[in-house]
Amino acid sequence: MKNAAWIGGLIGLLAVPAWAAESHCRAQEHIIFSCSVGKKTVSVCASADLSATTGYLQYRFGPKGALELVFPDVAQASPAASYVQARTLMFAGGGGGYLRFINGARQYIVYSAIGKGWGPKDGVAVERNGQLVVNLECRDVPLSELSEEFFNRAGLPADRHEFQIPGLD
Repeated sequence: MKNAAWIGGLIGLLAVPAWAAESHCRAQEHIIFSCSVGKKTVSVCASADLSATTGYLQYRFGPKGALELVFPDVAQASPAASYVQARTLMFAGGGGGYLRFINGARQYIVYSAIGKGWGPKDGVAVERNGQLVVNLECRDVPLSELSEEFFNRAGLPADRHEFQIPGLD
């Protein structure tokens, strides 16, 4: 009986993806994007009921267990279209997508893309008044649900300013 419980526990551990520990999202939320950017993690979390008219989409950043930034406040987070814009990207031999969280003059752009000749590029860029302040690239393989299908389901408007992934000149 002890062996059965031990094996059941081991199987339960194997069923939890390795990236799950690196997300700021809670168990009842959907992880839309998450990766490590060094000692900190960037995550985009969605409520289970996210649609064009309900639920929330939230940007979270900081060390695990000690968030430095959460935007927006969940009480002010619906509808997501009022503070998030999205766009898919097309590249030779690849493509990608991004979410732009708009917080006044400061914007947080979470992106995931791949292209022929330069491979995967994933991370978060911070802009202030339209100028790049910092670009933090993922140090691990991100979990990413950034796609046209997700953008449409969430009712997100197209980004008004096409984002250029830093370093792809």
